[in-house]
Amino acid sequence: MSINGLWLRRIVRWLLVALAIYVIGWLFWSARSALLPFTIGVILAYFLLPLVNSLERFIPRWASILTVYLGSLLIVVAFFAYLVPPLLQQASQIIRSFPELEYFEKQAETLLAEYQNMLASLPAEVSEPIRDSVDQGVEQVAQTIQENMTSYVQGIGAFLFNSVFQVITTLIFLLGFFLVPFWLFYVLLDQRAGSEALNRLIPHRARTDFWSIVLITDRVLINYIRGQLILGFVVGLAAGTGLLALNMFGMEIPYVLFLAVFAGITELIPVIGPIIGAIPAIILGLFDSYTTALAVTLLYVAIQQLENQILVPRIIGESVNIHPAILMVLLVVFSQVFGLLGAILCAPAAAAARDVFIYIYGRLNDTPLPAGILPGVKPVPIETSSTVNPRQLAESGADEQPLLEHAPDEHKAAAADETDEQPLLEHTPDGQRSIKKQIPSESSAEK
Repeated sequence: MSINGLWLRRIVRWLLVALAIYVIGWLFWSARSALLPFTIGVILAYFLLPLVNSLERFIPRWASILTVYLGSLLIVVAFFAYLVPPLLQQASQIIRSFPELEYFEKQAETLLAEYQNMLASLPAEVSEPIRDSVDQGVEQVAQTIQENMTSYVQGIGAFLFNSVFQVITTLIFLLGFFLVPFWLFYVLLDQRAGSEALNRLIPHRARTDFWSIVLITDRVLINYIRGQLILGFVVGLAAGTGLLALNMFGMEIPYVLFLAVFAGITELIPVIGPIIGAIPAIILGLFDSYTTALAVTLLYVAIQQLENQILVPRIIGESVNIHPAILMVLLVVFSQVFGLLGAILCAPAAAAARDVFIYIYGRLNDTPLPAGILPGVKPVPIETSSTVNPRQLAESGADEQPLLEHAPDEHKAAAADETDEQPLLEHTPDGQRSIKKQIPSESSAEK
C-alpha cells in the first residue's frame, strides 16, 4: 500500500473516532438531566469499589456487594433516624430566633424619628443641605428597588414555570434513582470485565499512557476526598465536644449539634471553610457574653491549629501540595464557575490537572520520558511489583505505586517464557520508574 493510501486510511479512521465521540457526547449532553441518577451511581461505585474488592478476598463478589449495600443502608437509616430530626429541630429554632419583620420596621421608625428630631434642632442653613442630600439618597434607593422589583417578579414567574416543568420530569428522575441500585450492582460485579473491554478499545500504543493518567487522577482524588471526610468528622466531633465542655463551665451556647455538623461540613471547603464554620458559633456566643465569644473563638483556633499541625500532614499529606495563596485564587475561580461543588473539589481537581500536565509534557519532550512514569513516584523493587496493590498504596498515602490497578490483570504480569520475559518495571536514572512492559506479546497471549 502506498504512503498516501496509508495516511488516508489513518485520517478516515480518526475522523470516524471523532464522529463517534461527538455523537455519543451529544446524546449524553442532551439527556444530562435524566442521567443525574447514573452520575451519582458512578460516584457511589468509585467509593464502594475498594470495599467490595477488600471483601472479595473472604466471600464471593456478589456477596461482598450485597454486604456493602446492607452496611450503607444501615448507615443511611441511622443517619436519618437519629441525626436528621434533631438537626432539623435546631435549624428551625435558629430560624425562629431571628427577629420578625415588625421588629425591623419599629427600629426603622425609631431611627427616622430621631433623625427628624436631630434635623429640627439644627439651624436651617445646616439642616436643609443635609435633608436634601438624604432625601436624594433615599429616592435613588427607592428607584433602584423599584427597578429591581420588576426583575424579581419576572424571576419568580420563571421559577414557577420551571417548577411546573420539573414536576413532569420528576417521575423520570425517580425512575432513574429506582434503577440505580440494580445498575450499580452490575457495574461493581463486572468491573474487571468492563476495564478489559475498555482496554481493548484503546489503541495499543496509548494504553500505558491512558492507565497512567487514570492512576494519577485516582491517586489524588482518593487521598484528598478520604482525607477531607476524615478531617470533617474529626473537626465536627472536636467542635461539638468543645462546645459541650464550655456549656459545662457555665457558658450558654445553644444548638451544639447543629454547630458541630456545620463545622464538619464547611471543613470540606479548603482554606476558608474553617473560618465559615466558626462564624455562627462565635455569633451565638456573643448573645451570651463577650467572654463566651472569646472562649468559642479560642476553641476553634485551637481546633484549626491541631488540624494543621497534626492531622493534615498525616491524613492528607502531599496529595495536593498547592500553596495556600494559589489555592485561594482557585477557590474563587472554581466556585464562580461550578458553584459549591467547585469550591469543594477545586484542590484535588487542580492537583490532578497539574500532575496530568506534568506527565503529558514529559511524554512530549524532545527526549520523551518512558510511558508509565508518574509524577512524584519513588522506585520500588521489581520482585514486589506483582504483589503490591497500587490502589491500597494510594489509599494509604504512600508514594510507591508500581503498577496500575485499573488496567486488566493480563497486563500486570510478565510472560513466563524466555523470549517474552522482561521486567515490568524499569528504573530510570532520575530515581523514577516506568512500566517497560505492560501488554503481553501475542505469543504469550496465545500460550
